[in-house]
Amino acid sequence: MSTDPTPDSTPGFLASAATRRQLLSLAAVGGVGLTTVRVAAPATAATGPATNGETVRLTVLGTTDLHGNVFNWDYFNNREYDDRAHNDIGLAKASSVIKMRRADLGAASCLTLDAGDTIQGTPLAYYYAKIDPITSGSTHPMAAAMNAVGYDAAALGNHEFNYGIDTLRAFEKQLDFPLLSANTVDWNTGSPAFKPWVIKTVKLVDEKPIRVGILGLVTPGVAIWDKANVEGRLTFPGIVEQARVMVPRLKAAGADVVIVSAHSGTNGKSSWGDALPYVENASRILAEEVAGIDAILVGHSHVEVATKVTNKQTGKDVLVCEPLYWGMRVAEMTLSLQKVRGQWQVVDSSAQLWNANAVPEDPAVTGAVKAAHEKVLGYVNGVIGSCTEAMSAASSRYEDTAAMDFINFVQAGAVKAALAGTPEAGLPVLSIAAPFNALAAIPAGDVTIRDVAGLYIYDNTLLGI
Repeated sequence: MSTDPTPDSTPGFLASAATRRQLLSLAAVGGVGLTTVRVAAPATAATGPATNGETVRLTVLGTTDLHGNVFNWDYFNNREYDDRAHNDIGLAKASSVIKMRRADLGAASCLTLDAGDTIQGTPLAYYYAKIDPITSGSTHPMAAAMNAVGYDAAALGNHEFNYGIDTLRAFEKQLDFPLLSANTVDWNTGSPAFKPWVIKTVKLVDEKPIRVGILGLVTPGVAIWDKANVEGRLTFPGIVEQARVMVPRLKAAGADVVIVSAHSGTNGKSSWGDALPYVENASRILAEEVAGIDAILVGHSHVEVATKVTNKQTGKDVLVCEPLYWGMRVAEMTLSLQKVRGQWQVVDSSAQLWNANAVPEDPAVTGAVKAAHEKVLGYVNGVIGSCTEAMSAASSRYEDTAAMDFINFVQAGAVKAALAGTPEAGLPVLSIAAPFNALAAIPAGDVTIRDVAGLYIYDNTLLGI
Protein backbone atom coordinates (compact mmCIF):
# COMPACT_ATOMS: atom_id res chain seq x y z
CA MET A 1 0.00 0.00 0.00
CA SER A 2 1.24 3.48 -0.75
CA THR A 3 -0.09 6.97 -0.26
CA ASP A 4 1.29 10.42 -0.86
CA PRO A 5 2.20 12.67 2.06
CA THR A 6 -0.49 15.11 3.09
CA PRO A 7 0.50 18.59 1.84
CA ASP A 8 0.32 21.66 4.04
CA SER A 9 -2.91 23.31 2.92
CA THR A 10 -2.40 26.58 4.84
CA PRO A 11 0.85 28.20 3.64
CA GLY A 12 -0.39 31.64 4.69
CA PHE A 13 -0.76 30.65 8.33
CA LEU A 14 2.65 32.06 9.26
CA ALA A 15 1.23 35.59 9.33
CA SER A 16 0.69 35.29 13.07
CA ALA A 17 1.61 37.01 16.31
CA ALA A 18 4.48 34.61 17.02
CA THR A 19 7.29 34.47 14.51
CA ARG A 20 9.43 31.42 13.85
CA ARG A 21 12.29 33.25 15.56
CA GLN A 22 10.20 33.50 18.71
CA LEU A 23 9.37 29.83 18.41
CA LEU A 24 13.04 28.93 18.07
CA SER A 25 14.07 31.11 21.00
CA LEU A 26 11.52 29.56 23.33
CA ALA A 27 11.79 25.96 22.20
CA ALA A 28 14.40 24.98 24.77
CA VAL A 29 12.48 26.20 27.83
CA GLY A 30 12.79 23.77 30.71
CA GLY A 31 15.74 21.92 29.22
CA VAL A 32 13.89 20.88 26.09
CA GLY A 33 16.04 20.98 22.99
CA LEU A 34 18.34 19.13 20.67
CA THR A 35 19.77 16.09 22.41
CA THR A 36 21.53 14.22 19.61
CA VAL A 37 24.22 15.25 17.19
CA ARG A 38 23.10 16.57 13.82
CA VAL A 39 24.57 15.27 10.59
CA ALA A 40 27.87 17.01 9.93
CA ALA A 41 27.32 17.54 6.22
CA PRO A 42 24.60 20.01 5.17
CA ALA A 43 21.35 18.29 4.26
CA THR A 44 18.90 19.29 1.56
CA ALA A 45 15.15 18.90 1.87
CA ALA A 46 13.76 15.75 0.31
CA THR A 47 12.14 17.72 -2.50
CA GLY A 48 15.44 18.71 -4.09
CA PRO A 49 17.65 16.77 -6.49
CA ALA A 50 19.76 14.07 -4.87
CA THR A 51 23.04 13.42 -6.64
CA ASN A 52 25.48 10.67 -5.75
CA GLY A 53 26.75 11.17 -2.20
CA GLU A 54 24.37 14.01 -1.38
CA THR A 55 22.55 13.90 1.94
CA VAL A 56 18.77 14.23 1.83
CA ARG A 57 16.75 15.24 4.87
CA LEU A 58 13.47 13.64 5.93
CA THR A 59 11.63 15.08 8.94
CA VAL A 60 9.07 13.35 11.14
CA LEU A 61 6.92 15.66 13.29
CA GLY A 62 5.05 13.97 16.10
CA THR A 63 2.53 14.33 18.91
CA THR A 64 1.21 11.88 21.45
CA ASP A 65 -1.21 11.50 24.35
CA LEU A 66 -3.41 14.40 23.25
CA HIS A 67 -6.21 13.00 25.45
CA GLY A 68 -9.00 15.04 23.93
CA ASN A 69 -7.22 18.39 24.23
CA VAL A 70 -7.73 20.76 21.29
CA PHE A 71 -7.84 24.18 22.97
CA ASN A 72 -5.56 25.59 25.66
CA TRP A 73 -8.47 25.16 28.03
CA ASP A 74 -9.04 23.57 31.43
CA TYR A 75 -12.61 22.25 31.33
CA PHE A 76 -12.51 21.29 35.00
CA ASN A 77 -11.68 24.82 36.20
CA ASN A 78 -13.39 26.73 33.37
CA ARG A 79 -10.35 28.80 32.40
CA GLU A 80 -7.27 28.77 30.20
CA TYR A 81 -4.88 26.00 31.13
CA ASP A 82 -1.80 26.81 33.19
CA ASP A 83 0.60 24.83 35.35
CA ARG A 84 3.71 25.53 37.41
CA ALA A 85 5.92 25.31 34.32
CA HIS A 86 3.49 27.55 32.38
CA ASN A 87 2.95 24.94 29.70
CA ASP A 88 0.18 25.41 27.17
CA ILE A 89 -1.85 22.48 25.92
CA GLY A 90 -4.00 21.48 22.98
CA LEU A 91 -3.64 20.31 19.41
CA ALA A 92 -4.37 23.83 18.14
CA LYS A 93 -1.08 24.99 19.67
CA ALA A 94 0.83 21.92 18.48
CA SER A 95 -0.58 22.42 15.00
CA SER A 96 0.96 25.88 14.83
CA VAL A 97 4.37 24.40 15.59
CA ILE A 98 3.85 21.65 13.02
CA LYS A 99 2.84 24.04 10.25
CA MET A 100 5.69 26.44 11.01
CA ARG A 101 8.20 23.62 10.83
CA ARG A 102 6.68 22.38 7.56
CA ALA A 103 7.03 25.87 6.13
CA ASP A 104 10.64 26.11 7.28
CA LEU A 105 11.73 22.67 6.12
CA GLY A 106 9.50 22.11 3.10
CA ALA A 107 6.15 20.40 3.60
CA ALA A 108 6.88 17.63 1.10
CA SER A 109 9.89 16.50 3.15
CA CYS A 110 7.87 16.25 6.39
CA LEU A 111 5.65 13.49 7.74
CA THR A 112 3.33 14.08 10.69
CA LEU A 113 2.47 11.24 13.08
CA ASP A 114 0.73 10.67 16.41
CA ALA A 115 1.42 7.93 18.95
CA GLY A 116 -2.02 7.45 20.46
CA ASP A 117 -4.36 8.16 23.39
CA THR A 118 -6.46 10.64 21.48
CA ILE A 119 -10.17 10.22 22.18
CA GLN A 120 -10.31 10.12 25.99
CA GLY A 121 -9.31 12.51 28.74
CA THR A 122 -11.45 15.67 28.67
CA PRO A 123 -15.15 16.48 28.89
CA LEU A 124 -14.86 17.33 25.18
CA ALA A 125 -13.91 13.73 24.43
CA TYR A 126 -16.47 12.33 26.89
CA TYR A 127 -19.32 14.37 25.43
CA TYR A 128 -18.85 12.93 21.95
CA ALA A 129 -18.53 9.41 23.28
CA LYS A 130 -21.47 9.40 25.69
CA ILE A 131 -23.72 12.47 25.44
CA ASP A 132 -23.79 13.17 21.70
CA PRO A 133 -22.02 10.00 20.58
CA ILE A 134 -20.24 9.78 17.27
CA THR A 135 -21.83 6.37 16.82
CA SER A 136 -25.09 8.27 16.24
CA GLY A 137 -23.67 10.48 13.52
CA SER A 138 -21.90 13.42 15.17
CA THR A 139 -18.32 14.30 14.25
CA HIS A 140 -15.65 13.70 16.85
CA PRO A 141 -13.81 16.98 17.57
CA MET A 142 -10.47 15.16 17.67
CA ALA A 143 -11.09 13.82 14.17
CA ALA A 144 -11.98 17.30 12.92
CA ALA A 145 -8.90 18.80 14.59
CA MET A 146 -6.46 16.14 13.40
CA ASN A 147 -7.78 16.35 9.85
CA ALA A 148 -7.18 20.12 9.97
CA VAL A 149 -3.56 19.48 11.00
CA GLY A 150 -3.02 17.02 8.16
CA TYR A 151 -1.58 13.94 9.84
CA ASP A 152 -0.09 11.17 7.73
CA ALA A 153 -0.84 8.38 10.23
CA ALA A 154 -1.54 7.74 13.91
CA ALA A 155 -1.11 4.76 16.21
CA LEU A 156 -3.75 3.46 18.57
CA GLY A 157 -3.28 4.11 22.28
CA ASN A 158 -4.78 2.07 25.08
CA HIS A 159 -7.32 4.78 25.90
CA GLU A 160 -8.77 4.49 22.39
CA PHE A 161 -10.61 1.40 23.68
CA ASN A 162 -12.18 3.04 26.76
CA TYR A 163 -15.50 3.76 25.08
CA GLY A 164 -15.76 0.47 23.22
CA ILE A 165 -14.85 -0.76 19.78
CA ASP A 166 -17.90 0.75 18.06
CA THR A 167 -16.87 4.26 19.15
CA LEU A 168 -13.30 3.61 18.05
CA ARG A 169 -14.41 2.38 14.64
CA ALA A 170 -16.64 5.43 14.20
CA PHE A 171 -13.66 7.67 15.02
CA GLU A 172 -11.46 5.75 12.59
CA LYS A 173 -13.95 6.29 9.74
CA GLN A 174 -13.89 10.07 10.30
CA LEU A 175 -10.12 10.38 9.87
CA ASP A 176 -8.42 11.43 6.64
CA PHE A 177 -5.41 9.26 7.49
CA PRO A 178 -4.86 5.66 8.65
CA LEU A 179 -5.16 4.57 12.28
CA LEU A 180 -2.46 1.94 12.78
CA SER A 181 -1.90 -0.97 15.15
CA ALA A 182 -0.02 -4.09 14.14
CA ASN A 183 -0.58 -5.79 17.49
CA THR A 184 -4.32 -5.26 17.79
CA VAL A 185 -5.38 -8.65 16.51
CA ASP A 186 -8.74 -10.23 15.75
CA TRP A 187 -9.58 -12.76 18.47
CA ASN A 188 -10.80 -15.41 16.03
CA THR A 189 -8.67 -14.99 12.90
CA GLY A 190 -5.35 -13.87 14.38
CA SER A 191 -5.08 -11.16 11.72
CA PRO A 192 -4.53 -7.47 12.49
CA ALA A 193 -7.88 -5.86 13.25
CA PHE A 194 -6.58 -2.45 12.17
CA LYS A 195 -4.24 -1.45 9.40
CA PRO A 196 -0.82 -2.52 10.75
CA TRP A 197 1.33 -0.24 8.62
CA VAL A 198 1.36 2.15 5.70
CA ILE A 199 4.05 3.21 3.24
CA LYS A 200 4.30 6.90 2.37
CA THR A 201 6.16 7.99 -0.76
CA VAL A 202 8.35 11.09 -0.51
CA LYS A 203 9.01 12.30 -4.05
CA LEU A 204 12.35 13.69 -5.21
CA VAL A 205 13.38 15.66 -8.29
CA ASP A 206 15.08 13.46 -10.89
CA GLU A 207 15.67 10.73 -8.33
CA LYS A 208 14.20 7.57 -6.93
CA PRO A 209 11.56 8.48 -4.30
CA ILE A 210 11.98 7.58 -0.64
CA ARG A 211 9.46 5.01 0.59
CA VAL A 212 8.78 5.46 4.29
CA GLY A 213 7.14 2.61 6.16
CA ILE A 214 5.14 3.58 9.25
CA LEU A 215 4.27 0.83 11.74
CA GLY A 216 1.79 1.29 14.60
CA LEU A 217 2.01 -0.56 17.94
CA VAL A 218 0.08 -0.26 21.21
CA THR A 219 0.88 -1.39 24.74
CA PRO A 220 -0.68 -4.84 25.28
CA GLY A 221 -2.17 -3.71 28.59
CA VAL A 222 -5.42 -3.00 26.74
CA ALA A 223 -6.22 -6.67 27.35
CA ILE A 224 -6.32 -5.93 31.09
CA TRP A 225 -7.51 -2.34 31.32
CA ASP A 226 -10.34 -2.67 28.80
CA LYS A 227 -11.08 -6.36 29.22
CA ALA A 228 -14.81 -5.68 29.24
CA ASN A 229 -14.59 -4.07 25.79
CA VAL A 230 -12.09 -6.35 24.04
CA GLU A 231 -12.30 -9.85 25.50
CA GLY A 232 -13.56 -12.29 22.88
CA ARG A 233 -13.01 -9.73 20.12
CA LEU A 234 -9.38 -8.59 20.19
CA THR A 235 -6.03 -9.81 21.47
CA PHE A 236 -2.82 -7.82 21.96
CA PRO A 237 0.48 -9.60 21.30
CA GLY A 238 3.70 -8.11 22.60
CA ILE A 239 5.20 -5.07 20.93
CA VAL A 240 8.63 -6.56 20.31
CA GLU A 241 7.17 -9.91 19.29
CA GLN A 242 4.85 -8.38 16.70
CA ALA A 243 7.47 -5.97 15.38
CA ARG A 244 9.76 -8.92 14.63
CA VAL A 245 7.06 -10.14 12.26
CA MET A 246 5.99 -6.83 10.76
CA VAL A 247 9.25 -4.96 10.15
CA PRO A 248 10.52 -7.58 7.65
CA ARG A 249 7.15 -7.37 5.88
CA LEU A 250 7.51 -3.61 5.60
CA LYS A 251 10.99 -4.02 4.16
CA ALA A 252 9.77 -6.67 1.73
CA ALA A 253 7.01 -4.28 0.62
CA GLY A 254 9.67 -1.77 -0.42
CA ALA A 255 10.17 0.50 2.59
CA ASP A 256 13.52 2.32 2.51
CA VAL A 257 12.94 3.78 5.96
CA VAL A 258 10.95 2.30 8.86
CA ILE A 259 9.35 4.60 11.45
CA VAL A 260 7.45 3.08 14.37
CA SER A 261 4.71 4.97 16.18
CA ALA A 262 4.57 3.07 19.47
CA HIS A 263 2.19 3.75 22.32
CA SER A 264 4.61 2.26 24.82
CA GLY A 265 7.14 3.96 27.09
CA THR A 266 10.87 3.40 27.26
CA ASN A 267 11.67 2.21 30.80
CA GLY A 268 11.21 -1.52 30.12
CA LYS A 269 8.78 -1.93 33.03
CA SER A 270 5.15 -2.99 33.37
CA SER A 271 2.44 -1.95 35.80
CA TRP A 272 0.72 -5.34 35.72
CA GLY A 273 3.33 -7.61 37.28
CA ASP A 274 3.10 -11.07 35.75
CA ALA A 275 -0.51 -10.74 34.57
CA LEU A 276 0.72 -10.59 30.96
CA PRO A 277 3.83 -12.14 29.38
CA TYR A 278 4.59 -8.89 27.54
CA VAL A 279 6.27 -5.63 28.53
CA GLU A 280 4.14 -2.49 28.88
CA ASN A 281 6.87 0.10 28.21
CA ALA A 282 8.89 -1.65 25.52
CA SER A 283 10.03 1.07 23.09
CA ARG A 284 13.68 1.00 24.16
CA ILE A 285 13.72 -2.81 24.00
CA LEU A 286 12.13 -2.54 20.57
CA ALA A 287 14.93 -0.26 19.38
CA GLU A 288 17.59 -2.58 20.81
CA GLU A 289 16.25 -5.92 19.64
CA VAL A 290 14.38 -5.53 16.34
CA ALA A 291 16.58 -4.84 13.33
CA GLY A 292 15.49 -2.53 10.54
CA ILE A 293 13.86 0.28 12.53
CA ASP A 294 15.21 3.80 11.95
CA ALA A 295 13.16 5.86 14.42
CA ILE A 296 10.44 5.41 17.05
CA LEU A 297 7.86 8.02 18.03
CA VAL A 298 6.96 7.07 21.60
CA GLY A 299 3.81 7.63 23.64
CA HIS A 300 2.06 6.41 26.81
CA SER A 301 4.45 7.39 29.61
CA HIS A 302 3.83 11.18 29.54
CA VAL A 303 7.52 12.09 29.76
CA GLU A 304 9.98 13.77 27.41
CA VAL A 305 12.53 11.58 25.63
CA ALA A 306 14.97 12.43 22.84
CA THR A 307 17.79 9.93 22.50
CA LYS A 308 19.50 7.33 20.35
CA VAL A 309 19.53 3.60 21.14
CA THR A 310 21.97 1.17 19.55
CA ASN A 311 20.43 -1.91 17.95
CA LYS A 312 22.16 -5.04 19.26
CA GLN A 313 21.99 -6.87 15.93
CA THR A 314 23.07 -4.18 13.49
CA GLY A 315 25.04 -1.78 15.68
CA LYS A 316 23.08 1.07 14.11
CA ASP A 317 21.50 3.90 16.10
CA VAL A 318 17.73 4.09 16.37
CA LEU A 319 16.22 7.49 17.11
CA VAL A 320 13.74 7.39 20.02
CA CYS A 321 11.64 10.46 20.81
CA GLU A 322 8.60 11.15 22.99
CA PRO A 323 7.04 14.63 23.23
CA LEU A 324 5.20 15.74 26.33
CA TYR A 325 1.49 14.97 26.56
CA TRP A 326 -1.66 17.01 25.76
CA GLY A 327 0.07 18.84 22.91
CA MET A 328 2.57 20.61 25.18
CA ARG A 329 5.44 19.57 22.90
CA VAL A 330 5.97 18.54 19.30
CA ALA A 331 8.69 16.02 18.47
CA GLU A 332 10.91 16.65 15.48
CA MET A 333 12.99 13.71 14.26
CA THR A 334 15.41 14.42 11.42
CA LEU A 335 16.70 11.53 9.34
CA SER A 336 19.59 12.13 6.95
CA LEU A 337 19.68 9.72 4.01
CA GLN A 338 22.20 8.87 1.33
CA LYS A 339 22.21 6.47 -1.59
CA VAL A 340 24.19 3.33 -0.72
CA ARG A 341 24.52 0.88 -3.62
CA GLY A 342 21.47 2.43 -5.20
CA GLN A 343 19.25 2.24 -2.09
CA TRP A 344 18.30 4.97 0.35
CA GLN A 345 19.77 4.46 3.82
CA VAL A 346 19.68 6.55 7.00
CA VAL A 347 23.22 7.73 7.74
CA ASP A 348 22.51 10.02 10.69
CA SER A 349 19.63 11.32 12.76
CA SER A 350 18.72 13.83 15.44
CA ALA A 351 15.75 14.80 17.57
CA GLN A 352 14.43 17.86 19.31
CA LEU A 353 11.25 18.86 21.11
CA TRP A 354 9.39 22.10 20.42
CA ASN A 355 7.50 23.93 23.16
CA ALA A 356 3.97 24.73 22.03
CA ASN A 357 3.54 27.63 24.47
CA ALA A 358 5.56 29.87 22.14
CA VAL A 359 2.89 30.03 19.43
CA PRO A 360 -0.76 31.04 19.01
CA GLU A 361 -3.47 28.49 18.36
CA ASP A 362 -3.94 27.44 14.75
CA PRO A 363 -7.22 29.02 13.55
CA ALA A 364 -7.77 26.13 11.12
CA VAL A 365 -7.94 23.76 14.10
CA THR A 366 -9.90 26.01 16.47
CA GLY A 367 -12.35 26.83 13.71
CA ALA A 368 -12.99 23.15 13.06
CA VAL A 369 -13.83 22.49 16.71
CA LYS A 370 -15.25 25.81 17.96
CA ALA A 371 -18.91 24.76 17.88
CA ALA A 372 -18.22 21.49 19.68
CA HIS A 373 -16.12 23.29 22.30
CA GLU A 374 -18.86 25.81 23.03
CA LYS A 375 -21.48 23.07 23.28
CA VAL A 376 -19.36 21.21 25.82
CA LEU A 377 -18.74 24.38 27.86
CA GLY A 378 -22.48 24.72 28.27
CA TYR A 379 -22.75 21.08 29.29
CA VAL A 380 -19.97 21.02 31.90
CA ASN A 381 -21.14 24.25 33.54
CA GLY A 382 -24.63 22.88 34.07
CA VAL A 383 -25.64 22.74 37.77
CA ILE A 384 -26.51 19.23 38.97
CA GLY A 385 -26.78 19.75 42.74
CA SER A 386 -25.44 21.56 45.77
CA CYS A 387 -22.97 20.93 48.58
CA THR A 388 -23.16 22.24 52.15
CA GLU A 389 -19.38 22.68 52.45
CA ALA A 390 -16.32 22.57 50.21
CA MET A 391 -14.51 19.26 49.67
CA SER A 392 -10.89 19.24 48.50
CA ALA A 393 -8.75 16.34 47.25
CA ALA A 394 -5.47 18.20 47.90
CA SER A 395 -4.36 15.96 50.77
CA SER A 396 -6.05 12.76 49.61
CA ARG A 397 -2.76 11.00 48.81
CA TYR A 398 -1.81 10.81 52.49
CA GLU A 399 -4.98 11.23 54.58
CA ASP A 400 -8.70 10.63 54.57
CA THR A 401 -10.68 13.35 52.79
CA ALA A 402 -14.35 14.02 52.24
CA ALA A 403 -13.73 14.19 48.48
CA MET A 404 -12.41 10.61 48.34
CA ASP A 405 -15.12 9.46 50.73
CA PHE A 406 -17.65 10.87 48.29
CA ILE A 407 -16.17 8.87 45.38
CA ASN A 408 -16.22 5.68 47.44
CA PHE A 409 -19.77 6.37 48.62
CA VAL A 410 -20.96 6.71 45.01
CA GLN A 411 -19.06 3.62 43.85
CA ALA A 412 -20.34 1.47 46.70
CA GLY A 413 -23.88 2.68 46.11
CA ALA A 414 -23.71 1.78 42.42
CA VAL A 415 -22.50 -1.75 43.19
CA LYS A 416 -25.15 -2.26 45.88
CA ALA A 417 -27.83 -1.18 43.42
CA ALA A 418 -26.49 -3.64 40.85
CA LEU A 419 -26.56 -6.47 43.42
CA ALA A 420 -30.15 -5.80 44.48
CA GLY A 421 -32.32 -8.87 43.97
CA THR A 422 -29.34 -11.21 43.53
CA PRO A 423 -28.04 -13.87 45.98
CA GLU A 424 -25.10 -11.54 46.72
CA ALA A 425 -27.29 -8.60 47.72
CA GLY A 426 -26.52 -9.03 51.42
CA LEU A 427 -22.75 -9.02 51.05
CA PRO A 428 -20.79 -6.06 52.43
CA VAL A 429 -19.39 -3.76 49.73
CA LEU A 430 -15.95 -2.18 50.08
CA SER A 431 -14.86 0.55 47.68
CA ILE A 432 -11.34 1.54 46.62
CA ALA A 433 -10.54 4.71 44.68
CA ALA A 434 -7.29 6.34 43.63
CA PRO A 435 -6.72 10.09 44.18
CA PHE A 436 -5.95 10.90 40.56
CA ASN A 437 -6.37 14.67 40.78
CA ALA A 438 -5.02 16.51 43.83
CA LEU A 439 -6.33 19.81 42.42
CA ALA A 440 -9.94 18.61 42.37
CA ALA A 441 -12.45 20.27 44.67
CA ILE A 442 -16.19 20.36 45.17
CA PRO A 443 -17.26 23.90 46.11
CA ALA A 444 -19.79 24.88 48.71
CA GLY A 445 -23.06 25.82 47.04
CA ASP A 446 -23.94 24.93 43.46
CA VAL A 447 -22.11 21.93 42.01
CA THR A 448 -21.61 21.56 38.26
CA ILE A 449 -20.78 18.63 36.04
CA ARG A 450 -17.21 19.91 35.69
CA ASP A 451 -16.79 19.93 39.48
CA VAL A 452 -17.75 16.28 39.72
CA ALA A 453 -15.82 15.30 36.59
CA GLY A 454 -12.68 16.87 38.02
CA LEU A 455 -12.79 14.53 41.01
CA TYR A 456 -12.22 11.47 38.83
CA ILE A 457 -10.83 12.49 35.45
CA TYR A 458 -10.51 8.99 33.93
CA ASP A 459 -13.51 7.29 32.37
CA ASN A 460 -12.72 3.96 33.96
CA THR A 461 -15.22 1.12 34.21
CA LEU A 462 -16.53 0.37 37.71
CA LEU A 463 -16.26 -3.33 38.53
CA GLY A 464 -17.49 -5.33 41.51
CA ILE A 465 -15.42 -8.38 42.39
